[in-house]
Amino acid sequence: MTTNAKILLAEDDPIAARHLRKSLFRMGYQVAKVAQAGEEVIEDIAEIMPDIILMDINLGGKIDGICAVQKVHALFDTPVIYITANSDNETFERAKLTEPYAYLIKPYDIYQMQNAIEIALFKHGLKKQLQSSENRYRTIFEVSDNAMMLVDENSTITMVNEQFETLTGFSKESVENRKNWTDFFDENECSKLEKQIRQAINAPSTTRPRFESSLVDKKGNTKFVYTNVKRIPESGSVIFSMNDISELKLAEKEINALNQELNTTNEGLKKEITLREGVERQLRYKATHDHLTGLPNRVLLFDRLKQAFAFEARHNTLIALMILDLDNFKNVNDTLGHLSGDILLKKIAEGLQKCMRQYDTVGRMGGDEFVLIINDADTIHDIITFAEKVQAVFQEPFDILGHQTHVTTSIGVAVCPLHGSTIEILLKKADMAMYLAKKEGRNTYRFYSDSMDIKNSYRQNAMRTKRRLAQMQESTLDHMIAQNDDESEKCALVN
Repeated sequence: MTTNAKILLAEDDPIAARHLRKSLFRMGYQVAKVAQAGEEVIEDIAEIMPDIILMDINLGGKIDGICAVQKVHALFDTPVIYITANSDNETFERAKLTEPYAYLIKPYDIYQMQNAIEIALFKHGLKKQLQSSENRYRTIFEVSDNAMMLVDENSTITMVNEQFETLTGFSKESVENRKNWTDFFDENECSKLEKQIRQAINAPSTTRPRFESSLVDKKGNTKFVYTNVKRIPESGSVIFSMNDISELKLAEKEINALNQELNTTNEGLKKEITLREGVERQLRYKATHDHLTGLPNRVLLFDRLKQAFAFEARHNTLIALMILDLDNFKNVNDTLGHLSGDILLKKIAEGLQKCMRQYDTVGRMGGDEFVLIINDADTIHDIITFAEKVQAVFQEPFDILGHQTHVTTSIGVAVCPLHGSTIEILLKKADMAMYLAKKEGRNTYRFYSDSMDIKNSYRQNAMRTKRRLAQMQESTLDHMIAQNDDESEKCALVN
């Protein structure tokens, strides 16, 4: 029995779920989660990664078990067993399309369930082994410089590589499981090759018969190929490995040596070009992206804003510039350390990226400040909805090295063309709105308004007045000190 197999159980009846969970536990299985709705299964599958799903068809929520399995199979290769009271043909036909490993009608015998689970896990394991083996063969085929084809015991070609396509002019789709190897050789060659295949099957696995033969391509041209035939151990299938020697048979040895030298030089040049292109890409990336989060930096953000302004001018839509500043981020660095602070910034960057549409941009200005560029918004309501979507990223705690860390953000929003049409103006006004959001309690968002300019002007005048008073007080103090020094000198002369 497959002990410790991890099971995701989808059952909306609490009593039935509790009973089945206990029974599975006694059998040695691990029920990682009990989901009562199809949506829960879809949400939990990536986190749990179960070995098998026991799926009731009638579940709570908006979708039933069959729809949930369809969505799961679009992302994961997880075996499914249906457990249901539905015995009607229509439901069964729907379920059959999802390729379950079993379909059990309630009430069922618990040992029947155990057998179904064991068979499902065993068959799924064989399927994965087969896929792995096929992938290995496919990889070997693709990396080979020779044209290759895999031929089964019925002479059917089951797999070819790209070099085979180049050699013959036939595509993989038109050859695999559609043609026999005999379709590429004339009758005289076929009899010779059949003899070689028999030798390959009967010979030890280390023996590799090698011979020359002539092949006919899609255009009817004859090509000379140097062929190896290799038997796959414990199988009636063989591998043909063919090397086109048509040009070699016509070329002189000196030309061949020169071609080899040229090929080597070309490969070196390709590698050097590839290396230089890679270095250039890295340099461009570093110049335009934040080193910690990988988000666009100030340079790339400004460039994206310029593009957004050009788009807005043509399509008459709104652009929202949002500045996000984390609330009390310094406390994270002080209590958990700067490493935890960096991890938190990365996780926040990932969460913000998930909020973005394809044509929006999220970047980091530095520190704990992020900038969002929202393009092609039709109304202010759309921008408000987006701001609330961004705030939702901060509703759940972030897992930082095992610590559940809560953090909030204050958001300032400026809209083009309502509040300005230049980068500097939008940044300034979004920053003023963000400052107001912090002042009014944090963990919120505020749009820029004209009243903020007035308040900002008052604040600047007050600061200038304070500086003047400080200068006046400093000047008066210096004068008093100077007078005191003069009196001290006079007293010293008299004495």
